[in-house]
Amino acid sequence: MHADLEKLLSLGRITPALAEKLDCISPGHYCFHSTWGAGKVISWNLPAKKLVIDFEENPEHEIALEFAPRILEFIGDDHFLAKRYEDPEFLISLAADDPVELVRLTLKGYGNSLTPEKLEAALKGTVIAEDKWKNWWDKVRAMLRTNVQFMMPTRKGERITLRTNTLSRAQAALEDYGKAADLKAKVRVLDSVKMENVVSEPEAVNTLIQAVNADVCNGGSLALQQVLELAILRDDLIAAVKNTEAAETSCSLRSLVENGIEDVERFAEILNSMPAVRQKRVYAVLPEIFGDSWTEKTLELFDASGARAVGEIAKFLIEQGQEKTFIKHLKHSLLRQTLPAESLIWICRQRNDAAKPLFGLPVGIAMLSLIEQDHMDGGPNRMLRLKNLFMEDKNMIQEMIRKQDVAEVRQFAKMLYNTSAFSEQDRGALMARVISVFPDLHSIVLDAMVDTSDKPEPVFVSWESLEARKKELEELVNVKIPENLHNKKISRAEGDLRENGGYQDAKEVEKVLNRRRAELEHALSLARGTDFTVTDTSRAAMGTKVTLQPLGGGDPVVYTILGAWDTNPEKHIVSYLSQVGKELTGKKVGDQVKIVPMDGDKKKVFTITAIEASF
Repeated sequence: MHADLEKLLSLGRITPALAEKLDCISPGHYCFHSTWGAGKVISWNLPAKKLVIDFEENPEHEIALEFAPRILEFIGDDHFLAKRYEDPEFLISLAADDPVELVRLTLKGYGNSLTPEKLEAALKGTVIAEDKWKNWWDKVRAMLRTNVQFMMPTRKGERITLRTNTLSRAQAALEDYGKAADLKAKVRVLDSVKMENVVSEPEAVNTLIQAVNADVCNGGSLALQQVLELAILRDDLIAAVKNTEAAETSCSLRSLVENGIEDVERFAEILNSMPAVRQKRVYAVLPEIFGDSWTEKTLELFDASGARAVGEIAKFLIEQGQEKTFIKHLKHSLLRQTLPAESLIWICRQRNDAAKPLFGLPVGIAMLSLIEQDHMDGGPNRMLRLKNLFMEDKNMIQEMIRKQDVAEVRQFAKMLYNTSAFSEQDRGALMARVISVFPDLHSIVLDAMVDTSDKPEPVFVSWESLEARKKELEELVNVKIPENLHNKKISRAEGDLRENGGYQDAKEVEKVLNRRRAELEHALSLARGTDFTVTDTSRAAMGTKVTLQPLGGGDPVVYTILGAWDTNPEKHIVSYLSQVGKELTGKKVGDQVKIVPMDGDKKKVFTITAIEASF
């Protein structure tokens, strides 16, 4: 106990409990302040109730004794911050000579656990220079991942933990797996396991296999992606330790795929979120499950898949010698104009390789049709990837139309020039690419300048959707674009723009934001607000609700025809410019229409049984 306190205690001025409490903040003890950093109590004046503390960022600062417990954290002599205060040069040399030991020392001072952000706050600017932190941490993080003493985070928000017990690599993996909060976290734990580091410990690995297998069998269909990934990782562990008994599990990858693929669309969505190497493992069991019909099932999966899965399925089919069947399927779908956007993107990206027999003008027409339809439907910008591909692939259009019949290219050029889905500036840039190959088609632009019939017509929208687009434009102009410009300036200041990922990302975001701004400004210039008041319900038109009865029997379907931006599939609201809207407009009760329902993909015949005002 401090001598001053012993004296007061002997005189009966303070109680033993108070003496013990005050001793924790007596001169010579260390503390931490969130702004001033680590500090040491260098003197006190008990009658005046004052402390003098020498902080890293505020030397010899006087603090009232009563405020100290509220604003300070008092720490032990062996705490990292105390070491940083007393001997920063030692820590600086440790950062260079033994960085893993520095991290261990830091974690130990904080109860053996810190988030990466808190670790950065403890070291950056004091022990490690701010401009050197990123490179230093990238190297040290890689060292820590190979050091079994540390449990590293697998996603944002998790902590770096210093193990208090000594474990082998396999035992550490087993411990981490058991502590993982959910199946996603368990997948990440197994992802970090290197097979070559654990094969020498078959007992611990077999225990881990049992734990993983239990999760695979009990995971359920709601977490099918994680269950599939765990099954694949389990099989890798089984192969690594040659555990033939464990390989006979009832929860095999084949059985999981066989049950899951019954819902093809959901299964395709799940595969699209999986890493490519694991997708391939799933595709590999399809021939075993479906026998001679595996190709047809795989093509069905291809048609339903997203960006990541499309390329992997195509690669798998080609590797399995099914290239001719695959190309034939795509040609057939292209002729029917039923190819989804991701398949068209794959064709364009592979136009000099696997998709060479497919690439040409029909692909461009199919892409434009999807973009235009999406624009007319007025919903979320689902075809943004297609639009970006048109704009960013500088040679695609030229390669698409070269060696094509000039009459067909003329039709494509007219379709391109007259679309309202691209801004005027973007249409001009795209037309310039067409004209670079077929200079005579410049007449399309000249004709449009004197022929007002080719000018875009106004589009009618609800007042609510009009206000929503105006707000989106306002947010772009006043919030998102300035924010991205600010981020771009900050990233530029970091130097070396070629290696600066933040700066490159900001540039890409800038393109997207400016393109969206141009689209909104163009769309708003054509938009005319309306409340859809209808007095004549003898024929279907904008502002009417149309009841349709399927010709082959079944429940009636009701469609409401509203403005260009009012599409809502869940409520069966269609735009008057959509294919369904155009087919219905002008029809009367008793007429038959052949349309693709909003919840289907094939045309069906319906009879109109009623027409009424929508509001």
